[in-house]
Amino acid sequence: MTAVHDKADAAPVDPADEVLPGGDHLINNADDEIELISPDSLTAELTGHFTFLPVNGAAFVMQVMHPIIGDVVDKYSVFRTDPLGRAIRSTDSVMRWIYGGTEALEEGKRLRKMHQPLQMRNADGKHISALNPEAYAWVIATAFPTLLSSAPLLVGRQFSVVEQRELLEDNRRIAKIVQVPMKGYPTTVEEFGEYFDDFVENKLVRHPVAVELIEQMQAAPAIPRNIPARRLVTAIAAKASIPLQRFNYLTTVGVMDPRVREILGVTWSDDEQRQLERMHAVVRGAYRVLPERVTYFPLAYHARRHHDAIVAMKKREKQGAAYAHARRGVE
Repeated sequence: MTAVHDKADAAPVDPADEVLPGGDHLINNADDEIELISPDSLTAELTGHFTFLPVNGAAFVMQVMHPIIGDVVDKYSVFRTDPLGRAIRSTDSVMRWIYGGTEALEEGKRLRKMHQPLQMRNADGKHISALNPEAYAWVIATAFPTLLSSAPLLVGRQFSVVEQRELLEDNRRIAKIVQVPMKGYPTTVEEFGEYFDDFVENKLVRHPVAVELIEQMQAAPAIPRNIPARRLVTAIAAKASIPLQRFNYLTTVGVMDPRVREILGVTWSDDEQRQLERMHAVVRGAYRVLPERVTYFPLAYHARRHHDAIVAMKKREKQGAAYAHARRGVE
């Protein structure tokens, strides 16, 4: 972070040139260096589904197992006081990365700048920041292993080698969109395996925030105090939310690497695995017959339909007389 200028006529700092204490820049990737996510990609197909939420929950738990992220979230996040609002806003941001077109670029910069003030001293008195390069990169990296491990649940099989490579390329695109410093970020599936193993074996901890998040998933939803008949609404919500809580908990814990569950001290039984597989078999069956409008987040649905319409128009263009005449000229 640059020093504050004390002269009234000092030139404003270009965020792209602002150097942070770790040596990286506030804005690390220029717009023309960033590829957007295609709306018809495997990433867009998977992320747009409502079932993305519990899978993303597993990624979030792994994120706060990094000591820096856990400490910063503990101090600054509203996940305790406004868990639903936090989840909605986080999902909104992710939807813009994937389906927002050029809006993804602005959202990435906004996110980066929003996290810049989140700095503190940890229990050891060490200065830490939400933009610590290693920690900030880990936040985005967690999406890749959770997607891979959730494949049997989401699509009923493991991803092929080609699909894994495609998903990692899109993960790298997203990392650039949200302005991750890309030095050291894995470039191949094999490199990512080594990167992930290093985090699990040497860097992740049983952070109290991670444990609290797991417990929160099994608790009844918090009802705001200003809701009329709050006690009655709380009792009804507690009963009604049990199936959803169970689905969310089992998916979150079930897609974690067994070593991550071991760090957290969370058990996992064969019966829980069977429950998880049965639940997602029902969801996959429903997705095959339900219209996309009710299975996708709204932005995801409309972005994919918009893309389909553009592709269809391009196909029709090639059937025009001018194209036919051009083809005959070539022949």
